[in-house]
Amino acid sequence: MMKTLPFLTVALAGLLGSTVMAQCPGSFPVTLYSTDFETDNGGFTAIGAGDWEYGVIPVSIAGTNCESANIYSPGGANSGTKGWGTLLNDCYNNQSPSGFNTMELMMDLSDPALVSAELNFAHWFEVFVSFDYLVITANGTEVYRNDTTERSTAWSEATVDLTPFLGQASVALDFKLWATTVVNRAGWYIDDVSVTACSSVPQTIGEGSTPGFRAWPVPASDLLQVEPSTAMGSVHAWTLYDPTGRMLAQGVPPGNGRFNIDVSAFHGLGVLELRTANGAHRQQVMME
Repeated sequence: MMKTLPFLTVALAGLLGSTVMAQCPGSFPVTLYSTDFETDNGGFTAIGAGDWEYGVIPVSIAGTNCESANIYSPGGANSGTKGWGTLLNDCYNNQSPSGFNTMELMMDLSDPALVSAELNFAHWFEVFVSFDYLVITANGTEVYRNDTTERSTAWSEATVDLTPFLGQASVALDFKLWATTVVNRAGWYIDDVSVTACSSVPQTIGEGSTPGFRAWPVPASDLLQVEPSTAMGSVHAWTLYDPTGRMLAQGVPPGNGRFNIDVSAFHGLGVLELRTANGAHRQQVMME
C-alpha cells in the first residue's frame, strides 16, 4: 500500500511532540513515500535482466533453479506476506554476459523546503560474493553496495542518504543485483520501503472545517470506538496511521453514527483520519 503523506507526518510532529521531531532537529519530518507492499507493488518497475518479481515472499524457496543444494531462504516477508525478490521462489538466474537485475522507483525531491532526505528499507539476501553483489543507485550514482557479505542471517533495515539529490524532480532509485555466469544463490528480497525527509516549512493537519469526532479505546477490549459529529456528515472511509505517517489499516464504516475499529495489532499513539464530503478530519488517538 503506497502512501505519500508529507502533510500528515508534519501534523504528527505537532501532535506527538518529540516522538517525531527528534528525527529532524530544528526542522519538520515528512514522509514522501511509504509502502509495505501488501496492497500493490509500491510503484516499483522491474527492468534489466528481469528477475525481480513482486508477490508473496516464501518462507522456504523451491530452489529448482539453484546450482547448490545448500541454499538459504528468507523465512517469509519482513512484515505481512508480500514484497519483491529475485526470483521470489527460486535462485536468481546466472547472466551471460554478466549483468544487472534491476527494479526502479521514481521519486520527486524537488521541494525547495526539503533540507535532507533518506531511503529506508528492509531486506534479506544471499548472493555469491564477490562475483555477484548488490547495489543501489540514485540517478546512476552508487549510494549503497554490498560485495563482501554473502548472506544476511535475518531481515535487517538499511538507510541510504539521499540529501545530495535534493532539488531534482526525477530521482531514479535502482535496486540492482549483479549476476555473473557462475553459481547463483537465493537472491535479494525487499520489503517495507520509505523515503523520509526533513522540511524547513511546517504544514497544517486539517482539510475539513466542520467539527470533528471523538475516539476512545473500549475498556477490556481491542477496539477503538469512534463517534463522528453530526456536522461531519456521512463518513465514507477511515484510515489509521502510526506516528511516522505510515498507514496501519483502513476501512469503511458499517453505517452512519458510532462504529468500532479493531486495533488488536496496534498499540500506543496514532492518528485516525475520517473522510467525508467535507474533507479529511484527523486527530490523535490512543490504541491500548
